[in-house]
Amino acid sequence: MITDAFRLDDKVALVTGASKGIGACIASTFAAAGADVVLLARSETELQEVAGSVEAQGRAALPLACDITDDEALAAALASVQSRFGRLDALVNNAGGPGKGYGSLEKVDRARFDHTLEINLSAAYSLTHQALPLLRAGSAATIINISSALAWMVDRHFAAYGAAKAGMEQMTRILAYELAPDMRVNAIAPGAIETPSTAFITQNPEMLASTTRWIPQGRMGQPEDIALAALYLASAASSFVSGKVLEVDGGMAALPGSAIEANLAR
Repeated sequence: MITDAFRLDDKVALVTGASKGIGACIASTFAAAGADVVLLARSETELQEVAGSVEAQGRAALPLACDITDDEALAAALASVQSRFGRLDALVNNAGGPGKGYGSLEKVDRARFDHTLEINLSAAYSLTHQALPLLRAGSAATIINISSALAWMVDRHFAAYGAAKAGMEQMTRILAYELAPDMRVNAIAPGAIETPSTAFITQNPEMLASTTRWIPQGRMGQPEDIALAALYLASAASSFVSGKVLEVDGGMAALPGSAIEANLAR
């Protein structure tokens, strides 16, 4: 059946930032498609909950509490993956966020700027670098980097985050070229997605209206929207797709212009 191309039966996937939101949804979706899932995040309690969701679907889960900005912690986590599974078929660099770099140029100094680059870009590069032997041990492994619409969209106070995500997208293209034809590397650029980190938007009617007016679909996205895109990119269904950034943003990238100004009508 044509839908078999979307299966991940007996594959091994690693998802960072897997304790909640988009990462947790990707992990659960991959399990539903047949994959065993390695779960990385800082919160061990929340990881155990996601591991339970993976195991409830009949797949193995390996939850590993880990600070992705700590190279030694990453090495230890990958050693556990080697011991348990011996390979990786998919790596999803999902962990990230505005971090300490959110703010105006006047307020964000070099240390705060570097913190945002570290959690969004440098850590993803380091994990990919360290995971390369495991990925090469897999079969036609895929790497999926979770970027953001802010890689291209203009908004105040996001200079560090936007720079990090733009860097991630260019890294995606370069690694797709470098690792071909043995591996594929792609990215997903989510728009505004309903997660615990965006609750401040969804719980404020005025802010929600201000946000959704820039989304042609008229709503914020759900974690499942990103998880299904990740499933496509991790599966054989996308076997001829590499070096691409898939924008899952409700049509935001199709709007004329890229500046967001609260006082301008759409």
